[in-house]
Amino acid sequence: MNTRPLTPAESSNLARLNSTGRRSVLLFITETGLHKSILDATEPMREMLLQAKIHDFSRQLQGPEHKVVQRACFVYADSSDETQVSLYRPMTKKGDPRFWFSGLPEYAKPDDVVAVFVKDKVLHLLNLSRSSVTENDFSRFLLEGLEKESRREVLELLEKLKGIARQGPIKAVCSGDTAVGRSIENALGIQINSSRNPDYHGIELKSGRLPRLGGQENRANLFACVADWSLSTCKSSREILEKYGYRRGPDFKLYCTVTCRSANSQGLQLTLDDARQLLREFHMTQPKGDVCIWPMQLLHARLSEKHKETFWIDARAFRRGSTEYFELQSVTHTARPSLTQFDRLLEAGNITVDHLIKKKASGSVVEKGPLFKIEKNRLAELFYGLPRKYRIAGEN
Repeated sequence: MNTRPLTPAESSNLARLNSTGRRSVLLFITETGLHKSILDATEPMREMLLQAKIHDFSRQLQGPEHKVVQRACFVYADSSDETQVSLYRPMTKKGDPRFWFSGLPEYAKPDDVVAVFVKDKVLHLLNLSRSSVTENDFSRFLLEGLEKESRREVLELLEKLKGIARQGPIKAVCSGDTAVGRSIENALGIQINSSRNPDYHGIELKSGRLPRLGGQENRANLFACVADWSLSTCKSSREILEKYGYRRGPDFKLYCTVTCRSANSQGLQLTLDDARQLLREFHMTQPKGDVCIWPMQLLHARLSEKHKETFWIDARAFRRGSTEYFELQSVTHTARPSLTQFDRLLEAGNITVDHLIKKKASGSVVEKGPLFKIEKNRLAELFYGLPRKYRIAGEN
């Protein structure tokens, strides 16, 4: 599947579309596709059409005589134009599902990103590269969604965090990357445990340190998920460490970030197998080949169970002597992750995987991950419903 990271403007437009609660599938327009008048109906597109009861490719026969033509709509800043979408399976290439919008070359150019969504059982196209969704009344009317009232637990948790902020800096209860989250949960009276369940009445808490002035914004931790060893070439974290680890001082470990964009210094890279719905980690050089595999169904389940509703807490960290302290600054509230956008962000390299494998002096191997992380400025692309940000520092 052709993809690339979205520009800030495209990301903002997608976030606005997500805020309506409508699911969308992104088309990354290529010169070849426009020239040949062919678009591949990817799995996310086929699923959206099926769920909306617009079209079922699995029941469609091959050949031009079985082509289906339906209404569609191009969305502009102050108007909309009706068009047609052709849905078909050619006789060649095993009948791979295809579709095409009449007039698409006039609506989008090569390298544009177009969001396709369903409204009133009709496919609509919004050009994220050439639209400004937040600045025109027509788009607000077309994309308008219903905002749900915040439930009691959300307001209660927000007030508790404001109360903690009013009391001043929190003293760290431990050291390391997890100190900020553990210290805030301790201040809230939440017992530290290894449960996968959300932390507070169904709300997941994710806390992070704000970058220092001029520093790069940290990635946010989505969830931890071990590969499916039954599908993987490596059958354990120990085997991965032994093959790809390195010695750093007295430690033998593998601490690295792996992405779909390119191979890292250890030669590890990710790739999304759309056909089989698998995320593969592979090694680029010797020994070349698969390292481990995650079924996308497993990752989708973990994301959905972990982030049905989440508070992303930002804190300013500082030290007094050898002790670290945290000042709570703001909270971003998100709900309902989009599995389609998760796949896209993963393939674009905005969601990454961190290995944190280390061999102890005793010889035992510990894996703190693998951790799936997202670039913080991409959070609005991942969730339906407009993320709400609350400043809690200095609240009276």
